[in-house]
Amino acid sequence: MNVISSNSIARRKLKACALAIGIFDGLHRGHQYLLKRMLRKAKALKAQSLVVTFYPHPAHVLNPQVDLRYLASLEHRLQLLAGLRVDVCLVLRFTKKFATMKPELFIRDLVQRLGARAIFVGEDFRFGKDRSGDVKLFKQLAVEYGYQMCGVKALTDAQGPVSSTRIRQLVSAGDLAAARRLLGRPFSVLGRVVRGSGRGKLLGYPTANLVYNNKGESGRILPPHGVYAVRLIWRGKTYKGAANLGVRPSFKEKSSQLRLEVHILDFHGRLYGEEVEVLFIKSIRQERAFADPAQLAQQIQKDIAVALKLL
Repeated sequence: MNVISSNSIARRKLKACALAIGIFDGLHRGHQYLLKRMLRKAKALKAQSLVVTFYPHPAHVLNPQVDLRYLASLEHRLQLLAGLRVDVCLVLRFTKKFATMKPELFIRDLVQRLGARAIFVGEDFRFGKDRSGDVKLFKQLAVEYGYQMCGVKALTDAQGPVSSTRIRQLVSAGDLAAARRLLGRPFSVLGRVVRGSGRGKLLGYPTANLVYNNKGESGRILPPHGVYAVRLIWRGKTYKGAANLGVRPSFKEKSSQLRLEVHILDFHGRLYGEEVEVLFIKSIRQERAFADPAQLAQQIQKDIAVALKLL
């Protein structure tokens, strides 16, 4: 997938395409439904498929006091889009200036600069100055500019629309099974392995320590502190593992920094600097402190046995 970053559509010139617009945080089942419709239309038109997404999240720019956390980093979002075989992704930097743009000008740029022949958005999509742009306006201008317009209704289940907000709530509450149903896959974190303190290795259970917040990004939604059965994906291969997410209370460290450490089963190698994805499958237990390293090592052994059964 070709990724283009820009402060303005007007700086880009692309060929004919079918495009979808949205934030697509987490790329859940509702997003996938919309994007697959766009991909089918692109194929029918023999045009490129293009996703226009925004970064940072508009809420972080317009309402910075709100603690809205990402389901997936931008890098993770792009990886998920590539997995759907999207041809091009245009990442538009969302600014206060961009928020005041007249919606008619935004639509004009989509057509003239990106060659939009079909446009897909969620039915509740709003954009532009005073949020005055909507599906109705897209449809009004479709005849003038010669594109097909599709406002896609939200995918729903018994509890209501499938949404990033619902998934954030479920992950925060530790309901990984329900989050998985809405995401269409296990909740996961994409991160880079860094060198840790080496305590896991001394206990006989070395871990991969992940950094998962990109510089300048707001925090990531994560499940409650605890031990989890996980799968780790590295270079296309999947490994079983047990992960601890928390502040390591047994070591009484001064720092309360949240850490994600994964003991990978049946793996021997070095992952420092490597990008990996950790899929949270099921909770094993809450995080707690142990009196001494021997007790902790015994518990880790039990946790690994449970993880093996769950996986």
